[in-house]
Amino acid sequence: MKRFIPPLLSALQDNPHHRRLAVALGALLLASGVTAYSIAPLSPDVANLHVRQLIENIAPIDTSAQRDSELVAPMVLYRSEITRPSDSLNTLFRRLGVSDIAAASFLSRDTASRTLLAGTPGKFVSIEADDKQQLQRLTARWPSEDGAQFSRLVVERGSKGYTSRVEMGQLERSVQLTSATVRTSLNAAAKEAKLPKPIAAQLAGVFARVPDFRVDLSAGDSFGVVYETLEVDGEVLRTGKLLGAEFVKNGKQHQVMWFQEPGQKGGFYTLNGQSIDREAMSLPLDAPKVSSGYGMRIHPVYGQAKAHEGTDFASPSGTPIRSAAQGVVTFAGWKQGYGKFVLVKHRDQKATAYAHLSRIQVRKGQRVAMGDLLGAVGQTGTATGPNLHFEYLVKGRPQDPQEISRQSAEKSITLTTRRDFERVAQTMRRQLDAASLVAQVSAD
Repeated sequence: MKRFIPPLLSALQDNPHHRRLAVALGALLLASGVTAYSIAPLSPDVANLHVRQLIENIAPIDTSAQRDSELVAPMVLYRSEITRPSDSLNTLFRRLGVSDIAAASFLSRDTASRTLLAGTPGKFVSIEADDKQQLQRLTARWPSEDGAQFSRLVVERGSKGYTSRVEMGQLERSVQLTSATVRTSLNAAAKEAKLPKPIAAQLAGVFARVPDFRVDLSAGDSFGVVYETLEVDGEVLRTGKLLGAEFVKNGKQHQVMWFQEPGQKGGFYTLNGQSIDREAMSLPLDAPKVSSGYGMRIHPVYGQAKAHEGTDFASPSGTPIRSAAQGVVTFAGWKQGYGKFVLVKHRDQKATAYAHLSRIQVRKGQRVAMGDLLGAVGQTGTATGPNLHFEYLVKGRPQDPQEISRQSAEKSITLTTRRDFERVAQTMRRQLDAASLVAQVSAD
């Protein structure tokens, strides 16, 4: 094999395209133990090389056009603000970073432009200005009184000065999702989640009526929200309704959504079709037995015809008495013929009264939820036996307590709308699931 190697290397040297192959071959031979021959240089002596110099004129690159374009390219500044009740053109321009006497003069004289600061504050204003703080374009948007449309003021600078126009259009409805975990309170969590104040207020109102919630949310509990916004040009002009909410307390999930039956007033329902207003009030005893109904009767003690302003429920002494609805205790003590007496004030100018108790287990000023323990059945005051005298008042006037049951029956989803309700509920479940992921992504 050794006698074939020198001619092979010589052939490879004569062909410059094969020189790389020669290097590889040399490495292979060294690795295989063939060491008797050294590899001759693959390149001829540098002194023997013929050198030819080529000179070509190349036109220089003209960078003046690029430099000039960089010098004349306008710099545009973009700023946005919300108008305030105390705003003038000067204060608004100052916050927007605009210093333009001509623009201020035009806006103060132009009829259309006066709408900028006229009427209700809270208009969304955006501007474009040059590097000298001169106004190039101003746009202001605000919703109409009906909340379905918007107005848009556009002021633009042209070669002949400023022009203005007012446009009208339809607001676009958009659905927003968010969620948060409570650290201190519901209000603090809503603020941390940047929930709009109108939606936070609606959320608190719904939360107050969710069944089985006996106390406020505490640290570690969470909520998710689905609500609508009304937008134009990608900017939110106002918030709409709270569409759905989820509360998770001690691992127990409560989901509600807004639903409106045709021809009926809308309200919030559980996703199983149970109105939360339907369960806003309940009778104060389990399996109550009416011993004396509401209306005129012969008083059992005085023997005279007298209006009975409540309903008496016969029950063994010591039977627990529970609040008919969420509210605040405004009286807890002795009240003449009522004996031991509790009065609870509820929302919508409603109140409930509980009389003849054997013991009272709440105090004045205490907040109670539906089903919270108020006391126990007794025979205190003017009573012929152990019973609960229960009154239901609206605007201070006694009503038939059985009205609570009738109202509950009226607020169930009808069979004719059940299919529509279930379709909306299915969508809401997906949206609330997506809302819960917002908090997880934010936490990550």
